Amino acid sequence: MSTIRAGGLVSVSDDTPDGDIRSRHDREAPVHLRARRPRLRRAGVLGALTVAALAAGTLLGAPAAGADEQPTPAPSAPSAPAERPVMPDLPLETYAAAAAELPPELVEALSADLGSTPEEYLANADAAAAATQVVDALKLEGVAVASSRLEGTRLVVTVESADDAAAVEAANAVAEVGAASGRDVYAGEEFESFADLVGGQGYYFADSTGGYSCSTAFNGIDRASGGARFVTAGHCELPGDDGRVDQIIESRPNDPNGRLGARLGQQVAGSFRFGGEFDAGLVDSASGWNARGVVGTYNSGANNGSVTSGTPQPVRDYGDAIEGQSVCKSGRTTGWSCGIVDSVDQLIPVSGEEVNVDIVRGLCSDHGDSGGAVVSGPYALGLISGGTEDSCTPSGVTAVFPMIGGSEGGQPYGSIVTLATNWWLKVEAPRPVVNAVMAAGKPITGTLPSGTGNYAVTISVDGGPSHLADVFTDRSWNVSVAGLTPGAHSYTAYSTFGPDDAQSRSASVSGTLFVGDVERIAGADRFEGAVKVAQASFPTTAPVVYVATGLNYPDALSAAPAAVAEGGPLLLVTPTGVPTAVADEIRALAPQRIVVVGGTAAVSSAVVTTLRGLVDGVAVERLSGADRYEASRAVVAAVFDEATHAYTATGGNFPDALSAGGAAGSALEPVVLVNGGATAADAPTLSLLRSLKTTSITVVGGPNSVSEGVKTSLRAVPASVDRVSAADRYQTSIALNRSAFASSDTVYLATGTNFPDALAGAVLAGKSDAPLYVVPGDCVPQGVLADVKTLGATRIVLFGGVNALSPAVAALTPCGF
Repeated sequence: MSTIRAGGLVSVSDDTPDGDIRSRHDREAPVHLRARRPRLRRAGVLGALTVAALAAGTLLGAPAAGADEQPTPAPSAPSAPAERPVMPDLPLETYAAAAAELPPELVEALSADLGSTPEEYLANADAAAAATQVVDALKLEGVAVASSRLEGTRLVVTVESADDAAAVEAANAVAEVGAASGRDVYAGEEFESFADLVGGQGYYFADSTGGYSCSTAFNGIDRASGGARFVTAGHCELPGDDGRVDQIIESRPNDPNGRLGARLGQQVAGSFRFGGEFDAGLVDSASGWNARGVVGTYNSGANNGSVTSGTPQPVRDYGDAIEGQSVCKSGRTTGWSCGIVDSVDQLIPVSGEEVNVDIVRGLCSDHGDSGGAVVSGPYALGLISGGTEDSCTPSGVTAVFPMIGGSEGGQPYGSIVTLATNWWLKVEAPRPVVNAVMAAGKPITGTLPSGTGNYAVTISVDGGPSHLADVFTDRSWNVSVAGLTPGAHSYTAYSTFGPDDAQSRSASVSGTLFVGDVERIAGADRFEGAVKVAQASFPTTAPVVYVATGLNYPDALSAAPAAVAEGGPLLLVTPTGVPTAVADEIRALAPQRIVVVGGTAAVSSAVVTTLRGLVDGVAVERLSGADRYEASRAVVAAVFDEATHAYTATGGNFPDALSAGGAAGSALEPVVLVNGGATAADAPTLSLLRSLKTTSITVVGGPNSVSEGVKTSLRAVPASVDRVSAADRYQTSIALNRSAFASSDTVYLATGTNFPDALAGAVLAGKSDAPLYVVPGDCVPQGVLADVKTLGATRIVLFGGVNALSPAVAALTPCGF
């Protein structure tokens, strides 16, 4: 191989061997911000930023399908919902995981070039992707948009009339009134294209007078042939040359010892346009290259390695620029750098030819970077067209030929998508996530991390036909598959981007889908709800009925395990009366005993009198104390003669004790309430546990619920003491049930934000030897869903109506935690 030196080009003879290049190189293409492209589906496009640094490198040829590859069954068609785009809230903390995956070199570059954190950069790119959709929608609605820009993640839209401000604000954006700036803001600047006679990083092309170097932008697919093509700058073509493009091998950007490598491809005749608003062209990738939807990063943005070193930046979708957006570029001369979009759709002269460009400040570019990729996170934004000679200074600017441009009077401005109409962007499609637990008769659901609304997910269950699901703007997807019975089912799924004739497809994921029947036990109110639970627990009669107030929780927290132990339900009353549904149920159960839990302030003497009159000969007794802790001890002492193991929980709140109620009832063990904020357990509590001959105690809840002092003091019973706790009430409920249950065909769910449903429901859970989980009202924690699968529970029972546990819970919609 001959050497390319700065300042001159040594010619390469025709017999130069290509043996230094392996036949299956991964050549990585620059990624740009998300551009507008005629969409297969008009779902909104909020893409997730993921992973690493952005860089431009040579693009690779697409491998042919293997001869043994089996045809994919024709997928069933999805239905795409109509959505009115609005700006999403993008809290920075939600980007912590993605930011943590970014290489430290890229994080340093973001700080040096943009003065931003990785979380801010990722959120800004997602905001830009959403903003372009919002602005487009406003224009379609007839709003006279003069301009738009981003301030962090806030979209500011300038409208020509104050009458349009309301529409902007309805899209969760800020409205300003003003005039459009036009396309000639930079008409007085001089821009030069960055093709160069000297070699360097990127690719090489030549004519009889010498050779030039440029950089590649993005890999794509020709829709007519299915072949791999990459896009680059239109001025990277020489009249009369043979169209051959060769790889330049460099160990770092602008490597003075760069050398020619294998043939990269052949310029597509007639595709190169420079001037008349355009600056782009296509190159057919040579065989032997693996065209990937990623951008090389020159060692994760450190600019001290080759384009393929470090972590590549996946390309996920087209991108469209907006003022104020953070962007980065990759090119053979200056490698990786970042800047801020200053203006969009500016018509400027580049080396004497008019080109539509987006203007970026702070984006260092130089000769040889032409054609390099410009990206914002995973969105392909455009390619380097030119720049001022001082572009690597704070006052300099770089001109970016956009992936997607604007329009005027129905006439689109120059852009890659309006020029290369038969070319489709190749992406690194992310693997879908399938929610592994689903309700029978409900859709299969999942997410596509880092995906956008331009993707679809294909899933096959038990080797059956493929089903197609659109991906929504929140990256969720769902699809209905008929005939899935409760139990385990196998699945295979993958995501796709683009039309059938130019499709990017992710690697497949496989796993087990667990289907459960979902039931709901609810009444018109908490009192009737407890009756419904009692009817499910004791459909005929019961020897005893426990009664507690339904307006507060402390007295009844220990009652559920006691009721299970004595073989009766727990019903709720008001302090002054017995609801009709409760009275009717007590008559139907015909108990010999009624146990009232709580003092007269909780359940009045008048209520006790009413209870005595419901069943002939029934004995009514009261278990109470001076406070909630004495009342708890009274219940436990009255029911349990011995308990080698006991649960303790704070009496200051209800969630931990409610979760413990089901586990304790299942094991016929007590729950003893303690003053969790005290420095130690009081003497009556220790005395009770000694009388029960308790040898092991489980404290439910963290130190903020039950102090370390209380936990330590319980050892004086004497007993071994362990603690079950987690970050919050929901995770604590999961941890508790995992410690208590190895298998169960049923799982019970109740809201963790109120107590009545779980108070009564704990009796049914305990009687059924099944776990009771407290959950949020609008989703099911992922740990609970994992437990459903691990326990083998094919039946999930919800306590409470839709105001307590929404239809999303009934559909087993997973929470984000």
